[in-house]
Amino acid sequence: MPRIWADTIDSHRRQVNDAILDATAELIAEQGPLSVAMSAIAERAGIGRATLYKYFPDVESILIAWHTRDFSEHLERLQALSQAEAVTLNDLVAFVRVQRRHHPRHKGTDVLGPLAHSLAGSRGVLEATIEPEIVAVLTDLLARLARQKEVRDDQDPELLARWVLYAVHAPPDLDDQAVSELLADSLAATPAPRRREGR
Repeated sequence: MPRIWADTIDSHRRQVNDAILDATAELIAEQGPLSVAMSAIAERAGIGRATLYKYFPDVESILIAWHTRDFSEHLERLQALSQAEAVTLNDLVAFVRVQRRHHPRHKGTDVLGPLAHSLAGSRGVLEATIEPEIVAVLTDLLARLARQKEVRDDQDPELLARWVLYAVHAPPDLDDQAVSELLADSLAATPAPRRREGR
């Protein structure tokens, strides 16, 4: 990577920060999360190790920063949806379909989506990701939709919120439309009757 230049110190820092995060994501996609070392990140980003350590103390902090950068936009869209006055289950399902289309896996790698999901969550590998915020907004939205009889009320809204996230991170070879339809059916206030075993 060519040396990074910028007109101001702030923009230079942003460029270096983004180069570090992008380099880390590329290395994870190529080698897996357990194989990424700070020296490899510095080399891929085109900076010295001393510079890298000025920005991040370890790989874990880089992963958290990457998760926050790449998913904060999704959180903002979700917050806007949850604040809409006449939001419906169909709106939530459409949101999931759009998120799947803009997911990192569509940028040429299958590992980043599952990695992002595994890094986060209240019982996830890393703390301080923004996924708990996403779950909280989804939980409130689903509770509201349940009160409006748009969404089933026989399950904990937080469980349903996590189910929505799993739909977003479902395997990339699954059709986005089919995933969103299955999600709609599973969240609907009147679920389809269960099949009996043996039929």
